[in-house]
Amino acid sequence: MPDPEIRLFTLEEAEAVLPEIRTVLNRLRGQKKKVELLEDQKAVEQLTWLQPDGSVSPKAGDAIVRIERQQLKEAKMFTDLLKRVSDLGAQLKDLDAGLLDFFAMRGDELVLLCWRDGEERIAYWHDLESGFQGRRPIEEF
Repeated sequence: MPDPEIRLFTLEEAEAVLPEIRTVLNRLRGQKKKVELLEDQKAVEQLTWLQPDGSVSPKAGDAIVRIERQQLKEAKMFTDLLKRVSDLGAQLKDLDAGLLDFFAMRGDELVLLCWRDGEERIAYWHDLESGFQGRRPIEEF
């Protein structure tokens, strides 16, 4: 019997949350880009103010602090979106690929319904050990 903390889905229930999952994934990707851009901006700012001894000039402080504050804000938004995916009952496996799993029961076996962004519906499942490489057609579910 699965852990009572695990949310179990039927195929229909998992597919019902896909529209919101798609929206959240797109927002997550946008947030990731914002965080990465701010990290690049911070690095450029630090290089701009780099002194011969390897330290960063104190004059760079205001700009770097401003960037760091924005980074914290964007990172919080990213974390909130990750939590939303979790609250929907999905497990995000790979953000760039848009790969998600949903716990389900196949008879008395705990398995994962597997979906990848770009797929119209959930067309695959796999056992807990095999992962993405072991995906099997949903018709075998």
